[in-house]
Amino acid sequence: MKKKRTLAFPYRQRSVLHIDIASESCEVIPLSEADAKACLGGRLLALQLWKRFAVVAELGDKYYESGNPVVFAPGAAADLSMPCPTSCTIVTKSPLTGKIAVASASSPLAGAIAGAGYCALVITGRARRLMSFRIHDGVVSFAAAEEFHNLTTVEVAKRAASKHVVCIGPAGEHQVAHASLVVDNQNIRCGGAALVFGLKNIKFFSLDTTTAGRESYDPHRFGLLVQSSLKAMSKRRICRTVAKQGSLALLVKANHHGWAAIDNYSMRIDGRLWGLCPRSAEKEGHPEVLSGPVCEEKSSMDLQSAMALGSNLELFDSRSVQQLATRCLENGLDPISAGAVLSWARKSRMDGLLGFLPDMQRSSAMLYLRLLDAMAYQRGTGEQLGRSMEELVTIHGGAEHAFMVDNLPLPPFDYRALPVQALLASLGDERLVLGELLWGNRYRRGNERALASWALYVQQVSSALECVGLSPLMLLPTFAHPIFHFP
Repeated sequence: MKKKRTLAFPYRQRSVLHIDIASESCEVIPLSEADAKACLGGRLLALQLWKRFAVVAELGDKYYESGNPVVFAPGAAADLSMPCPTSCTIVTKSPLTGKIAVASASSPLAGAIAGAGYCALVITGRARRLMSFRIHDGVVSFAAAEEFHNLTTVEVAKRAASKHVVCIGPAGEHQVAHASLVVDNQNIRCGGAALVFGLKNIKFFSLDTTTAGRESYDPHRFGLLVQSSLKAMSKRRICRTVAKQGSLALLVKANHHGWAAIDNYSMRIDGRLWGLCPRSAEKEGHPEVLSGPVCEEKSSMDLQSAMALGSNLELFDSRSVQQLATRCLENGLDPISAGAVLSWARKSRMDGLLGFLPDMQRSSAMLYLRLLDAMAYQRGTGEQLGRSMEELVTIHGGAEHAFMVDNLPLPPFDYRALPVQALLASLGDERLVLGELLWGNRYRRGNERALASWALYVQQVSSALECVGLSPLMLLPTFAHPIFHFP
């Protein structure tokens, strides 16, 4: 009897949903088995689809809406029963950098897209009016969205009344350089993706599915894999803490190794950082084996948001920082970019520049809230801060207080303590090097080759996780040993 041939893991009869908002039509394109095996999913598939649907003739310096597709591609294993949130990769060409922008976000949206039977969503064209569309059981319906103009992302999600909503806030509509996409009430830093949504006149789209996730071809083997990963996370205290509390728990290591950006990247260590750390602590006794869900962010204030809107602005009250992070989420502002611009404005105002701003000698959460609203809605005192960092420095000065790469503000880390992450940041890669955050590192003359190999390893393993659809925090057990954490 001839043995039945099973399909490869990443294929499984997937298809691409192509949505043309210019003609308000959609098309389901079957994904060939060869392409599915070659691209797997996530990052590789999203880049391949962007290249396929991009119109080169309409990708000039000032044209990013009609010929520039936006691709959402979940990882290959996004619809399996995972203990950690699965990831979805977003790819488009950024108006800020003029380069391809790639972002990976751990979100339930990934499982919803895969559960609907699609390996990717591709959005092309440009709408003539502010619009939205809804995907429900294979049917795409389009609707006008003028009534959603200038609404916050939270209000849009409530009115949409769907399980999964991808939207932009007032910042994206007004083409603020620091705008970000909001996916299921989670801020996604993808430099320029929200601007492309605004140029395409897309306020939001929603996804509703009635089908549940599928089972793997080998449930027993997959269950053993899940158990082994959870057991590895349970062996060390820092891994258990991060699995339960999210990336913010890594902040307890900042003062030990001096990698937190404090007061506009000028300081590395400050005892007040404890005010931003999670309050809950692990009880004494025998550690329990973790069970899902793990590695989820508990609020809008994650590790980088806490430093960008907190320590880098010399604001160490967790409640105040949480207010700023929530306001960024509502307005559709990237907390990292917004925090870097506010930090630059604070230092420049102390030097006598930016006369249109009030006195910023003292760090005040209420003042920052008003400035965030002015940036997002482009009206009121501080609306000028909505420009890109490069434009602000060119117009107003203060270059010694501006830190950016490719016109994107740097994440809030002091890179003197993170040489591998600094190497990646110089290339425009914002991946976290968990081994350095946990155990520290320093540059020594002669170890450049070792640092470069470490950076290459982080890129390779992170890209593999994005293709499969796993959270980057699942790599913590790999770097959990205090001595043998180097790959």
